[in-house]
Amino acid sequence: MMPIEIFKNRKNLFEREYNLSCGKYNRLSVTRVVLFIAFITAAILLVNSKMYLAFVVLAFLFPLLFGTLVRFHNGIKFQRDQFRLLALTNEHELQRLEGKIHDFDGGEEFKDELHPYSNDLDIFGRNSLFQLLSRATSPAGKQSLANWLTNHCSNSDIIARQKACQELSEKIDWRQEFQALGLHDQDKKHYYHKLIDWVQRTEINDKAVLLKTVGIILPIITIGLLVLNLTVGISIYFFFGMLAINGLVLKRFAVKVLEITEETNDNVSLLKSFGRLMSHIEHSEFHGSYLLDRQRYFTFSGYSSAKSISKLQRILDFLNSRSNMFFGIIDLVLLADIHLVLSIRKWKRENAQYVMQWFEAIGEIEAISSLAGFAFANRNYVYPKLHHDHCLYQAQALGHPLIFNGEGVTNDFELSDSGKIAIVTGSNMSGKSTFLRTLGVNAVLAFTGAPWCATELELSNFLVFTIMRTQDNLEEHVSSFYAELKRLRQLLDTIQSEETPIFFLLDEILKGTNSKDRHLGSASLVRQLSHENAFGLVSTHDLELGELSGSMDNVTNYSFNSQIKGDEILFDYRLTDGICKSFNASKLMENMGIKIKSPEN
Repeated sequence: MMPIEIFKNRKNLFEREYNLSCGKYNRLSVTRVVLFIAFITAAILLVNSKMYLAFVVLAFLFPLLFGTLVRFHNGIKFQRDQFRLLALTNEHELQRLEGKIHDFDGGEEFKDELHPYSNDLDIFGRNSLFQLLSRATSPAGKQSLANWLTNHCSNSDIIARQKACQELSEKIDWRQEFQALGLHDQDKKHYYHKLIDWVQRTEINDKAVLLKTVGIILPIITIGLLVLNLTVGISIYFFFGMLAINGLVLKRFAVKVLEITEETNDNVSLLKSFGRLMSHIEHSEFHGSYLLDRQRYFTFSGYSSAKSISKLQRILDFLNSRSNMFFGIIDLVLLADIHLVLSIRKWKRENAQYVMQWFEAIGEIEAISSLAGFAFANRNYVYPKLHHDHCLYQAQALGHPLIFNGEGVTNDFELSDSGKIAIVTGSNMSGKSTFLRTLGVNAVLAFTGAPWCATELELSNFLVFTIMRTQDNLEEHVSSFYAELKRLRQLLDTIQSEETPIFFLLDEILKGTNSKDRHLGSASLVRQLSHENAFGLVSTHDLELGELSGSMDNVTNYSFNSQIKGDEILFDYRLTDGICKSFNASKLMENMGIKIKSPEN
């Protein structure tokens, strides 16, 4: 079955399950209201009848009964929301197949104009590779994917990611469940760094022994006085007096409790979300070493990070429920605030050192899951073969992954050996720039561990560097020409400082100067690069630049051509050998209303 049919079927399935869950949720909502009204009615009748013992029993039993119903109700709500998010996940997959990715997260925060290639290759931003790939829901997942898209890594790391990607690509149930679990509480994800800071902040365990002692002795006395009142009839005022003492103790402790509550109020649901992700990972069966290594961060020697995170979430949940009437009664009797704060301190002492490892491991698994989702949706894409050759880029039927709906044209290409340079000439709009970006984007995909848009690919491990979109900067008084020179300087410095070879993609360089200087500078740069630890492509309208192949063995010519039929310009976007032989600038200007005349006219 084709991916598009799979996604449609799953979307319809989860929408049906969502509608059924809505019915269950609504019925339980009515049950909760009826139960609460019944409690209030019974409480009033018991007090009016002076049946105080029965009232006390009811007051203690009702929170337990009602709390159980609330938890069950919340479970139905979560399952309902999970079905909705699973349907949404498949809707997003369908949108990706259609190229409707402009509303997805583009990773704008990762943009860097000085990066060797990310700006030119549309790695981030609108209609970007990040939007196409990312199924990550956590800040750590997005950061991991962004790091993979922008940083160099070894062949062993790439191969390990490929194997993990292949393992997860067919586990569509696992991947989509994982993604949907992360989509809960998305409005809280911006509190992620606040949560990390709070968890890792050291707590001062001042007077911990005294607090623990007070937290045990005073509740025992309080409950004992209530029992004596009910059994032997001592005055109830002893019990009320003890409640007053407890209240004074809680008042002295209130500042610390309020401080923790304010810091963690927004993190309870976030912890719950991360706990679900951890549990999903812990209970998964992986086979490859990459995924197993990440799984071990959550489970070792009988330890469960999901249970640990859930424990902290429950503690904070109780603490943030202090405004609840029932919690107030329990707090006054049992000094719950003291026990909760001591539990938080103990949790931090035992677990804070692991928190960053957990979140980073979640992020890496989210990044792998993103690549696996991309691989599943594009089953015709292939994983590249990595070579230890010094410089190699060889592809068959190479296309651009961001050109959708079958509109892309594929090309074969090969370039190998240090110092080799391909000069690509062509008429306007014939596809030169798109082809350079196609080479660059697919190389970036290959080095993340993902499959890429080709039927066959072999390449060596190299660094990508592009010069395509240099712009002026009015604030810094930098012209586009000078900006381009600075970028060229950055390229040359990178070549000199890196042992790994550079694969460069230069599009219409030195545009901001006259044709004579442009040709002289471009030819000089090509000669210089042919002696460096680098190889790549230079696209240009300068046909004379292509003539360097006659005097330099390292230079090869390719071109994109067009045909003019009447008032129509036809492009086939096919890469051909040799220098461009077709031109269309005059015709394009004529079509725009510019009257073209030869000099003799």
